[in-house]
Amino acid sequence: MSNRSQQILFWAVIFVFLNLLFGSRWDNYLDSFYFTTMLMPVAIGTSYFFNDFLVPKYLDRKQHIRFALYTIYAIIVSLFLSAVISMFAFVILADLKWRTMNPIVGDIYQMGMIIYFVAVLFSFIRLYQSNLGHKEQITELEQAQEKNLQKVLTVRSNRKSVPISLEHIFYIESLADYVKIHTTSEVIITKEKISQLEQKLPNWFIRIHRSFLINQHKVESFAHDHIQIQSQQLPLGRKYKKEAVGRLNTNNP
Repeated sequence: MSNRSQQILFWAVIFVFLNLLFGSRWDNYLDSFYFTTMLMPVAIGTSYFFNDFLVPKYLDRKQHIRFALYTIYAIIVSLFLSAVISMFAFVILADLKWRTMNPIVGDIYQMGMIIYFVAVLFSFIRLYQSNLGHKEQITELEQAQEKNLQKVLTVRSNRKSVPISLEHIFYIESLADYVKIHTTSEVIITKEKISQLEQKLPNWFIRIHRSFLINQHKVESFAHDHIQIQSQQLPLGRKYKKEAVGRLNTNNP
């Protein structure tokens, strides 16, 4: 599930929760629906302002005084908007009969507490998601580092495992139902798919075509439509050209 989908689900759950909260207290779920609909923009706006503006701009930069000051300002604005919503509820939903309104709506401070409870809950969820993302990035970096340190690629060829020194590989060529690994001394044939080999190899092996995977250390020259290795001109596929040429230019200034 994408991050945007998770946020939509979160706000949908909060909307249902507030509907049930107010509806059970009023014994009127229709009025609760209208009131929650008016309240949600304040809760959502406060949450995103707190998490997407105050936290990264002040708290993450350790500007604690400014963070506290602007948080207080945000609370005041939220309470004011809560008061406006309560007044609308008083006029529209209660037909100007204040006593018919539930105390949780009439008490602005309780409204503010509800809004900031939602904002803090949203903040904890986003912090948890951020930590998960960082862990995934660390894992990917560790895996990439491990691949970059490897010296040998082992493949199945002629019903046995064959270790191949990475520095001896010129390029890998995918054919109909098998793959040729061109090395300094021989061509090794394996049934493994080129996409599987690409996942195993370090990042200095570059996919240039659906049928070719090259060792960039063995590149003799390259142009807009081909790469030359071992006096062989290998085609640059349209899908892979931009990334391949970019990486070759970066590593061959």
